[in-house]
Amino acid sequence: MAHCIGEWDTTMVFDRNICHIPAGTLVEEKALRSKGDLIISDRCSFARNVITEGRIFIGEYAEIDGDLISIGDIRVDKGTKVNGNITGDNDVYIGERCAIAGELVVGSNMEIGDDVQIDPKSIDSKGRVNIRNPISVLIYILLYLLDLIRRGDEQGVEEFLKDLESGTEEDLLISKEFTYFPRGSRILKDQIWVPGDLSIGPNCHIVGNLETSGGLDIEKETQVFGDISAKGDIYIGEDTVINGNVSSHQDVTIHHAARIVGNITGRSVTTTSDTIIEGTLKGDEGIRIVPDSETQLTDDGHVRERLQGLGDLLEQTR
Repeated sequence: MAHCIGEWDTTMVFDRNICHIPAGTLVEEKALRSKGDLIISDRCSFARNVITEGRIFIGEYAEIDGDLISIGDIRVDKGTKVNGNITGDNDVYIGERCAIAGELVVGSNMEIGDDVQIDPKSIDSKGRVNIRNPISVLIYILLYLLDLIRRGDEQGVEEFLKDLESGTEEDLLISKEFTYFPRGSRILKDQIWVPGDLSIGPNCHIVGNLETSGGLDIEKETQVFGDISAKGDIYIGEDTVINGNVSSHQDVTIHHAARIVGNITGRSVTTTSDTIIEGTLKGDEGIRIVPDSETQLTDDGHVRERLQGLGDLLEQTR
């Protein structure tokens, strides 16, 4: 895939192995702040607070050393540990065998699975609280209906029967601007490590060293405070500032007017004449400086070619 100077390809193909951080995301020392839905897959380690205007989806057996704060729904799958508080303005779902160390504040309804470790006194819910257990679903429905009838709650009976007819599972569609961390990712206080490719959108602010076993793609006008290391190709967009070293086992391509406050190492290094590099350049197979007369940088292995369509995204978190 070729990139023209001053242009950006917005076509994106979704791949479960790609960590995706969208435009305008702030990954600070203590918190990650985003606007859309945020998905943390199975067995991830997350050592920062999570704050979003969308929804939060946490996979199985993850560990969150921080708070979860969301305007939308929050879903935490089975076996996950949250060593902090959970605050959701809408519905909250906590899967079986989860452990919540802090307070649980729910703006609407809440559902808690079997064998969840949480202090009941720390729960504050403004809606219904449903604590599930291994009881048969059919028996549960009968007992619930009998209780509604005993209380003379005709409206409650009618609403419950309507829910049964329409189905209780809603379609989980992910917002256009979503943040996604693949299975096994580690977001520590000073490091972000992903077991695949990493794609970072424009106008992001990232604090911490970035390390990936695949390729790394950073769009324009993003700031990174830390070193960058990848086994695959690295692409750095125009007007991006990297306050650290850049190292790749493959090729490094740097777009117009970027600034690298550190050394650059790769199999080959391609950059532009208006890029500022405050360190040394090392390319085992060569270093190329694109003159102003050329209008195109080539990056055929660009990560973004694989980031389109959301399909069965949530299967990764279930």
